[in-house]
Amino acid sequence: MVTRNVDIQKRPEKPSRTSGSGSESHRRRLGVLLGFTEEFHTQTVQEIAARVDIPVSSAYRYVSQLREVGLLEEAEFGGYRVSLRAVELARAARAGSAGIVEVTRPVLERLTREHGETSLLIRRLGHAVVAVDMEETRSSVRLAFERGRLMPLHQGAAARVLLAAMKPKERAEYYASIYSFSAKPDLPGEAELAEIGEQGWAESFGQIEEGIWGCASVIRARRQVVAALSMAGPIYRLDAARRDQVKAAVKEAADEINAHLARIEF
Repeated sequence: MVTRNVDIQKRPEKPSRTSGSGSESHRRRLGVLLGFTEEFHTQTVQEIAARVDIPVSSAYRYVSQLREVGLLEEAEFGGYRVSLRAVELARAARAGSAGIVEVTRPVLERLTREHGETSLLIRRLGHAVVAVDMEETRSSVRLAFERGRLMPLHQGAAARVLLAAMKPKERAEYYASIYSFSAKPDLPGEAELAEIGEQGWAESFGQIEEGIWGCASVIRARRQVVAALSMAGPIYRLDAARRDQVKAAVKEAADEINAHLARIEF
């Protein structure tokens, strides 16, 4: 189990909200876009400003810029929503993962068949992660995951496996962007990420959805971490013994995939 050991002193300092730098503006625009979720799929400018903690005038500017490039569009009954062009980004990530998906698809099917929970292949897309493939459980209680859905880079076992593999400078930029939008972000410290990076796997409790447990292991191609193999399910179905079984199965499956990828080239 990963033991949380957050080192506040090693976190990047929260940027000033008055900063007018281009990189700060880019981060805030990204924060506006990533603030749209399945639950909050349509938002007014005022709601966006409150969620991202920026002036309404800035929210209008960022929304206008995102509309200009086709990532946001006006909703029929007021407010704004993510356009289909943004959905295409997630589809592009999945298409770019086609070679790996061919290798991992039978593994996902086997994991879910043998252990009864949802199996996923997660990849990083900039400052977010996306499920490029998944095999859902047949149980009536399922997760809210779906293929192509963008998710935060710091929440969940698979996301943190990928976060730990990032270059320190890039991770610091991501942390700075999160600090710009949230006064108390739940970000893992360097000690926790170093442990995840060294052991090559992680587990999480309720980081994406309340009552959901998940574990993930790294997938490597050409000695680089390119994805995470994950399995998740409701904690009431996964006692300590079952969690240990799932963790062992996910690690073993990831080793199998990594060995296969080492023998082929994309």
